[in-house]
Amino acid sequence: MQRHRTGWILLLVVLAAAVMCTGCGTNAFDAASPAWIQVPIDSAKMSALQTEVDDGHRPGELDPEQVTGDFLVYDLAIPVSNMQDKKQRNGQSDVTVSLQDGRTVQLVLVQPVRKDSTGIWCVQKYRFLTKQ
Repeated sequence: MQRHRTGWILLLVVLAAAVMCTGCGTNAFDAASPAWIQVPIDSAKMSALQTEVDDGHRPGELDPEQVTGDFLVYDLAIPVSNMQDKKQRNGQSDVTVSLQDGRTVQLVLVQPVRKDSTGIWCVQKYRFLTKQ
């Protein structure tokens, strides 16, 4: 009987912990985690997108600021307030954006196919910083 009760107590503790942690850290926007969130980059899709751009379609993919705005709006459903800072070097662009709720998001973009003025950009990783 005691062994059976201990099993139930352990099960209840595990279930309570699971309920309390539901959503903990799963949504970076809500969690405001300083940890970087990696964005998977599919090289086949990026090559196909580069070909589209080379053929004159989707020129916005050549602008890291445009790609940042599109990523925030379409992938994360976050309205953009103000792009504060943008630094480019060797096929990488670091962008800092102020959000309407006062937080900041930092993004690292890379050129996955070609690292020059004709190369497309994509978000490699991002993180949210809390209000100061």
